[in-house]
Amino acid sequence: MRNNCVLYFVLLIHSFAISQVGINTTNPSPASVLDVNSSSDSVAFGGLMPPVVSSLSERNAINPTISDIGLLVFLSDAINSNFCFQIWNGTAWENIYCITTPAIVDIATQDFDANTSWTYTVSPVFYNVGNDVWDIVNVLPNIVAFDGNFLGCRDLDNPNNGGNSIHEISFNNIDVSAYTNVQITFEYSVFEFDGGDDVFYELFFDNIGQGQVQLVNGMNGGGITANETIVLSVPNGTINARLKLRVIQNGDDDMAGFDNFRIIGL
Repeated sequence: MRNNCVLYFVLLIHSFAISQVGINTTNPSPASVLDVNSSSDSVAFGGLMPPVVSSLSERNAINPTISDIGLLVFLSDAINSNFCFQIWNGTAWENIYCITTPAIVDIATQDFDANTSWTYTVSPVFYNVGNDVWDIVNVLPNIVAFDGNFLGCRDLDNPNNGGNSIHEISFNNIDVSAYTNVQITFEYSVFEFDGGDDVFYELFFDNIGQGQVQLVNGMNGGGITANETIVLSVPNGTINARLKLRVIQNGDDDMAGFDNFRIIGL
């Protein structure tokens, strides 16, 4: 009897291994490996959603190889108005079809110039004394030229702030419930961030922190110099979203700038 049960189990597993898989159907096509129907009751219908990546950096993080030819994604890059089905050809991503979308909406913006709808608080309060800078400025040596004012950081470990401490800019909650494909973006520039010079950010969705992420990890031996635009996705269905940026830095030979904080969506 025991042997019969084992044989039955093996045959059952084998039948699953060689049979087709059906979703919303009990009779998948024998020519298919996967047969997906739009409805199981002819009342409620749905479509097929391919894997969605919200930026080029997210897509590139997939890191496919020559053996992954045919890999398919949908690039939903709102900041660059790039909405395309893309396929991996073995060496590069190719557009299959790009769609026209509604205009991207600036839900909230803080560029420290004319667009200041995304309000914030800072800790400690701004100061700008000699080479010690934690303030809104329009120029810092060796920092990429932003368009107008930006948040500047230089020698944050100083007597003007009472010594070494983490400096924070905390953006207030923005209601994003009326939008889809919401993204939080900002630009940063750092010059020769060495040991002890670090930048972190944290997203909050409906006041729930998503965990601190280290954006810049200063290193000894020349330090890190980088300029980049950061694009972060907000899950659909989120009501309120906000961002906190933290910087710790010492020495007036290395510095940083941050600008063009935006929440965008469709």
